[in-house]
Amino acid sequence: MKFFFKDNSYSIFKMFINQIGMTIFGIALSFATPGNTLFLLSSIFAACFYMVLLYTMTWDIGFEEKIRIDAKRLKYNRFKGLYMSLVANIPNFIIAILIIVGKYVPGAGSVLAVGSGAAAVLEGMYIGIVNVVFKFNPFAYLLIILPSLITCYLAYIAGVKGFRIFPAPKNKYSKE
Repeated sequence: MKFFFKDNSYSIFKMFINQIGMTIFGIALSFATPGNTLFLLSSIFAACFYMVLLYTMTWDIGFEEKIRIDAKRLKYNRFKGLYMSLVANIPNFIIAILIIVGKYVPGAGSVLAVGSGAAAVLEGMYIGIVNVVFKFNPFAYLLIILPSLITCYLAYIAGVKGFRIFPAPKNKYSKE
């Protein structure tokens, strides 16, 4: 486990930085879209764009490790993308727990306020989805973590297998 964090800390950090970048993008889109329909569509777009960023990044990690895995210098772990995403999503799990506790525990309104504020800062791409689809259901904050976990899990496997969903870049510095 110690080596997992040592070997993957930069990739985990990049996943978290991507989330912050997409939060800014999602918040900017939400300010520009009045009404529930446009608000929801902009949030879905921002969340999908975030998944594409995660997929591409995690696919590259898997593809870079493919040669070492094929040569038996690195043990293949099909859950590596999932594990990296789980670690990168620790702040999101904490936010979800704070919001759920704050909502259902009497007298924990300040915990709800802290969790909601943190969600607004770190999960801006999901604002429309949580507000319109889930109607502020606190368990939605757990559900919005699932797409990133699934995306990273599948992207790492696809990268190791060399399977592409998106076409390869056409430049001479391509990873393939």
